[in-house]
Amino acid sequence: MKLAFKELMYYKFKYLLVTLILFLLAFLVLFISALAQGLAKENVSGIEQWNKQHYVIAKDADNQLMQSNITEQQADDVQAVVGGDPIKTAMQKVKTNNGKLDLMFTQLTSNIQPKPTEGTLPKQADEVLLNKKLKAEGFNVGDHIKLSDGKQSYKIVGFSDNIMYAHTSMAYVNEDAMQELKGNHTALIAYDNLNKQQESKIQDIDNMKVISQKDMFDAIPSYNAEQQPLNLMIIFLFVISAIVITAFFYVMTIQKTSQFGILKAIGTKNSQLMMSLMVQILMITLIGVALAISIISVIDTFMPVTMPFYINVNLMMLMVVVFIIVSLLGAVLSLIKVMKIEPLEAIGGE
Repeated sequence: MKLAFKELMYYKFKYLLVTLILFLLAFLVLFISALAQGLAKENVSGIEQWNKQHYVIAKDADNQLMQSNITEQQADDVQAVVGGDPIKTAMQKVKTNNGKLDLMFTQLTSNIQPKPTEGTLPKQADEVLLNKKLKAEGFNVGDHIKLSDGKQSYKIVGFSDNIMYAHTSMAYVNEDAMQELKGNHTALIAYDNLNKQQESKIQDIDNMKVISQKDMFDAIPSYNAEQQPLNLMIIFLFVISAIVITAFFYVMTIQKTSQFGILKAIGTKNSQLMMSLMVQILMITLIGVALAISIISVIDTFMPVTMPFYINVNLMMLMVVVFIIVSLLGAVLSLIKVMKIEPLEAIGGE
């Protein structure tokens, strides 16, 4: 430990540059991960907030919420098997200062209610709760939105974070307001859980099937199209980072061959040298990653609300742990080199 700290302090500039490179690698991985999470939230956050395990949807809808239309008779047949939360939706266009905007109006139920980050949930038929991203359009609590093809208007009573489906913002209204909307229909019925017998009975109903939340995510065309290349990019960044880190520490170890040889000649054990090297690598990696997390957190604070940027704390912590493991694994080659150094050959410059 003492040897490691002394070397870090003596070669400040060299280790500062290495820390800077580790910071840039960690920052790039975390930034792209936050962008990928932000894009994912714009596709599925509305469904995630429902937090249900199973959904009954029309068979001919290809698992897509916007294409599913459950008739009243089918809904009654499903409800006869087991009760659930019928979710009604209606796609509408509203007027904005810049033109028109698509909104997926969704009905509040007793179990499906987003948590407002500002204002309250709608209670009257002329009230609506909007996705927070719409504040970028100039909307505020107390303003009114008007449908582009009708006379209906709604007072904005609140905003909520992350209520989107397939890059379309959701607007929550109560049951009375939904009944007045043109094109309203039951898109699906949500369940906390279904047993095999209940699933089987529902599957026997004409044009009805049971799917999981993951099935619905996978059916969103933009979700897979965006996530697959971004996830592949993140994996490649990890691989590139591992190669760069390994090369850096190996070259640094080669440069210190004579130093290690002298230390071995005066009685320093291999275990002490390896411990010194591991402490140095761990400290440099932790400082670089900590700086990256700090900068990402500051950027998140000032990021525009329209920017798809979301920090998943659990995923970020997992990536930090993986980054540290990759760094330590990358140092294994350096450790092998340290163990093989012969004191006399090293002092002789060979």
